[in-house]
Formats: sequence, C-alpha cells, structure tokens
Amino acid sequence: MATIPLMIDQDVESGQLPAYEEAVDARQGKTAPLRSIRHAFFRNDFGKEAAAMGAVAYANVSIRLGFLRKVLGILSVQLLLTTVCSVTLYLIPNFRYFLQMMPWLVLLLVISSVILLFAVYVNAHIVPLNYMLLAAWTCCQAVTVGFVVSFYDAEMVMEAVGLTAVVVFGLFAYALQSKRDFQKHWAALFCFSMIFITASFVQLFIQSPPFDLAMAIGGAVLFSVYLIFDMDRIMHHSSPEDYIDACISVYLDIINLFLRILQIIGEMNRH
Repeated sequence: MATIPLMIDQDVESGQLPAYEEAVDARQGKTAPLRSIRHAFFRNDFGKEAAAMGAVAYANVSIRLGFLRKVLGILSVQLLLTTVCSVTLYLIPNFRYFLQMMPWLVLLLVISSVILLFAVYVNAHIVPLNYMLLAAWTCCQAVTVGFVVSFYDAEMVMEAVGLTAVVVFGLFAYALQSKRDFQKHWAALFCFSMIFITASFVQLFIQSPPFDLAMAIGGAVLFSVYLIFDMDRIMHHSSPEDYIDACISVYLDIINLFLRILQIIGEMNRH
C-alpha cells in the first residue's frame, strides 16, 4: 500500500500542502547519512549513471580520473601483496622449502585461483563482495608467484623487477597517449596466443635450453602486447564500473611479463 510522503514543516505551518517532489526530497534527505557512511567505506563513486555512460573515454573528467585512481590504487595493493609474499619466502627459508617440497599445495592454489577468478567476475559489481573475492584471489596468486620466484637468486629477481617496471611504465605511457584502435587486431593476437599455447605444450616434452629461452622471449613479447591491448580496451571500451575486470587484466599482464623476464634472465645466466 502506497504511503503519502511526510509534509515539510514550513508548509504545515502556513496551512498549505507541499508539492510531491518537495515531500519526497525531504523524506530522502533523512536517509542521506546512511548512504554517506556506505560511500565512506566502499567509495562506490560512479553509481548507475556512470555505468550508463558507456566507455570511460566518453565520461566526464571527474569520472575518468576517479576510475583511474581506483584501478591504480587496487592494482598497487595487489602488486604490493605479491611483493610481500615473495620477500617472505626469502626471509623464511623453512616456508620456502616447505612449498618446494609440496608441489601439490601449489597446484591446489592454482585450482583455487581459477575458481575464485570465476567468482570475482560473476560478482564484479557487488560491493563489498567483489573486493573480498578479489583479495582472496590475489592472495592465491601472490603465493604462487612467490613459489616460482623462490627458485631464483635474489639478484636475478631484483633485476627482473627493475626491467619489468621500466617496460610497464613505457607501455602504459604509450597505450594512454596512443590514438590507434588496437581492438581491430584482436584476431592476430588470438592467433599468436594459440601458437604460444601450442608451443608451451611442446616445451613439456622438449628439454632444450635454447627453446626455453625462445619461449621466454616470445612470452614477454606476447604479454607486453596484451598489456597494450588491455589498457586500450579499458580506456576506450570499458564502463567506469568495470574496475575489477581492469585490475585483474592489468595485474595478470604485469605478473606474466615479470615471470617471462625472470625466466629470460635465468636462462641467460645459466649459459
């Protein structure tokens, strides 16, 4: 049963009924503090109207900047967590040896990552569930990356981190200022990806250091291209509400690029 909105005090005193819009605004004003508290915790600044605007590139400046701040902020936390896990494995040798002797545990983390990734995409727009699922997925990824990094010397890891940072910064700058539409080349990128996946299966049966080095170089090139494509897709084809998808895509590109650069350094130091 519908209810009549509460009257505004000044209209009651003057003996006049308020307009419906004024009464609704007065009633909604009472719930404003609750919405403010929710926004203070989860900062869902874009809302439905931002999602209806389409691509980030066509939104106003404040929404574009807010989207970039949110994506870069979440991405920074993800990379920081991954760094902390990797450093922890070096500082606690017993933990590192435990993981190296229990590869099934890492396999369990990989399977958990896949399940959590699916859950994150399903609930990408449900706050705060999307943040919780993203945090759990990032933890699984961070431990897995730390496990891989633990097999390399610290000097190699630091060198790979520096090279990755330089490459990522350059690719970010290029993708953000470029006017080209990279999305029309997705078919070529897909073909290159299928070739790389097929070669990865072949690599399981061919123990050849030159082939391993070639695969590492090919992987670094592939994920560099993916980073450019994803940045272009995020800025020109994604909604401001798709910040979770943006964080996952860029995070995976950076992590895979780092691992391939680390593999290149390891192969070159082996000879």
